[in-house]
Amino acid sequence: MWLYSKIKNDNTYEFLSSKKKQLDSTNEDISADLLYGNQIEMIEEGLTFFIRGRTLANGKSFLVDFCLDNATKDIALRVSTSLTHNYIGRNTRIKCYWGTEETTAAIPIALEPNTRFLLQILFTLDEILIALDGFHVAKYQHRLPYSSIRAIEIRGDVQDLHVDRRIVTDYPRRTARSKHFVQISNRHAETGIYDPADYDYLSDEQLQDEEDELGNERFLPLPYYASFPQGFFALGYRMGILGSVSPKAQSFKLSLQLGQQIWPQPTVALLLEFHFYTRPDGEPAEPIVARNSFVNDRWSGENKSEMSTGLRPGAEFHLVIVRGKLSFEIYLNNKPLTSYPYKVNPKYIDTLFVGGDMKLFNVEIEEGD
Repeated sequence: MWLYSKIKNDNTYEFLSSKKKQLDSTNEDISADLLYGNQIEMIEEGLTFFIRGRTLANGKSFLVDFCLDNATKDIALRVSTSLTHNYIGRNTRIKCYWGTEETTAAIPIALEPNTRFLLQILFTLDEILIALDGFHVAKYQHRLPYSSIRAIEIRGDVQDLHVDRRIVTDYPRRTARSKHFVQISNRHAETGIYDPADYDYLSDEQLQDEEDELGNERFLPLPYYASFPQGFFALGYRMGILGSVSPKAQSFKLSLQLGQQIWPQPTVALLLEFHFYTRPDGEPAEPIVARNSFVNDRWSGENKSEMSTGLRPGAEFHLVIVRGKLSFEIYLNNKPLTSYPYKVNPKYIDTLFVGGDMKLFNVEIEEGD
């Protein structure tokens, strides 16, 4: 079963402020056999832990703890995985009390028994970022200073375990072999834009599973990244996105940006989002269309408006973005929708990102008339 919930920008946590304090109920898990343990002298921004392994055939869960060296054995971060329910939880323990566990995810999680995996955990000044198999899954606000962490411990249903740590300049580290990533060059798309020798951990069986999952469908996998050389999306060019809105959609988005990383936040020339709501009478309302840019380390300011689009959950659509002289010209189903003045020189765009509650049939880039 997929657990699919959105990470909201305004998530806040009042740790231990609730009257319902949760006593430590995970002693059995904590006392399980230690698969991996190592001391940590210091954590600085950019330090990333790469945890590779294979889940056991009859496995149910495994834990990754980042521990303090104090009398109450506090845990700054516990990453708890469920192989039976496909979720990755995050929590903190202070003075024998657990806080509120977070289980929201940016994308559906596929973590099953007898499967190879790569878990990436990045520490930044503001938060901890977690990726699974090259895809960002969740973020977690610090509840204890990460400078106090002194050890990492791993327990649970895992074998062939290998842990590496290093400072990184971008996140997440992408897989070399996945249909989620394409390289567009001379109007052709080539799957797998990374050096396999550098980061080729996906097994042939996982790739076959991906093929089987997509083989009987007519849509592309999400999240979807199309990369192309800077200057490729030239004046007058048209970028078309063909898809359909998911039946119970909350939102979907696309981004024209510089780079594919999540951290640091890339420069975004255009972030286009469609938000879906239900009217009081239960009927779907017109979507709210939001436009924004991220330039010089800040968002320029979101433009939001309800537009007459006819776009509803379950509907197919053809969205076209044209690179005009002064703005992005946006069309929906062959009709003008809106425009967005340039905040970034569009010649620097090198990535299209598509994600959210939709099915993606195709991406087209064409020369203008």
